[in-house]
Amino acid sequence: MNPLDGVKNYQVYYGHPTAAILKDMQNYDLVIIEPLHYTKAQVEQIKARGTKVLGYISVMEVATWNTGLMSKLQSGDFFTRNGQRVHYSEWDSYLTNIASPHFQGLLLTEIQNQVVAKGIDGVFMDTVGDIDNEHLNNPTVLKQQRDGLVNFLKQARARYGEIAMVQNWGFDTLETSTAPYVDGIMWESFNADTIKSDAWSQNMIKKLQAVDAKHSVKTLTISTRLSAESHKLAKDSGFIHFHEADAYVNWNAGLVTRTQDTTPAPVAVAPTTKPAETTTTKPAATTTTKPATTTATKPATTTATKPAATTTTKPVTETATKPVTKPVSAPKADASTDKPTESKQKEKADWKQEKKDKKEKKKAKKHAKKHAKKHAGKHSSSNDHHAAKGNMCGKVKHKTAGFLNFFKF
Repeated sequence: MNPLDGVKNYQVYYGHPTAAILKDMQNYDLVIIEPLHYTKAQVEQIKARGTKVLGYISVMEVATWNTGLMSKLQSGDFFTRNGQRVHYSEWDSYLTNIASPHFQGLLLTEIQNQVVAKGIDGVFMDTVGDIDNEHLNNPTVLKQQRDGLVNFLKQARARYGEIAMVQNWGFDTLETSTAPYVDGIMWESFNADTIKSDAWSQNMIKKLQAVDAKHSVKTLTISTRLSAESHKLAKDSGFIHFHEADAYVNWNAGLVTRTQDTTPAPVAVAPTTKPAETTTTKPAATTTTKPATTTATKPATTTATKPAATTTTKPVTETATKPVTKPVSAPKADASTDKPTESKQKEKADWKQEKKDKKEKKKAKKHAKKHAKKHAGKHSSSNDHHAAKGNMCGKVKHKTAGFLNFFKF
């Protein structure tokens, strides 16, 4: 059974979570996140109503901002060409050697620490498409890298069981090597205006449908233009679609509403004892499993008010209890020599914690911007590809190195 069965909508978000975002994520069947930003408790909150969660891991590239992973890499973990490491200046990352057993071990540890330990359902493996892009002209290296990826996937399955595994791009690698080991593949820049008129894309849709029929591999698509048209094309193709307009850094609130709750309450029993249960079923009554495009005009109405309701109650209970306790200790003026030092220590500890939180938040924003820059660059390179391909001779076969090198996924 594919863990993506039943997923009808999803969203990709690499930014830092807030209380409102965590609550809104519960409305989706699937979310893809940067796991470094999340605690296990936050993941559990997202999953409370059945939402599946995938954690981002880059498989064929390591970015320099990821200093923890970079510090563990050995020379053989980098892919070298003519004795030089392959560096992508656009997003400041290096091409890796997935055939390296040491690097495979590092990735498995990343999955353990950032995915499994946090209760995340699976991994979204970015940059798999680099295998096809970089090595198509060298069949020996191409096979070596594909075999390395398959070995890594086998080890992940052996260690972590039936976790969900989705690769980004690498269509030929999927067809020749990874289809038996992954649950899904992502197709970014799935824009109706180019896909409909593009022979390669139409052929690829059929290939992915055939792979799904044989190996149960779901296709996740993302558009950056023509949301409604792209969504319809994806739906007609049997794909799961999401429209992304801001490089995965901003959470798009209120796009979907779940139609089912995990604990529906009987109407006849509840009226006098549990009035609150009637409100939990409200969101389900109005919206069926409509895709993001049909409810995209109502982002503010569904989520903007709800977070306020949850956050306003907590401060009230805290401030209501604290003034009561202070007067009790206030009469002991003789002990004033101890109290100022305690309060100063507390103020200092609070200040340090606040400073630490600000630093971590700043780091998270920087991390998110790196993701944004990277994916925005990839989207633009894909658009350039389609523009250039429109001027190509009709006889050009699209499974050539020249074609694939237009992509940087």
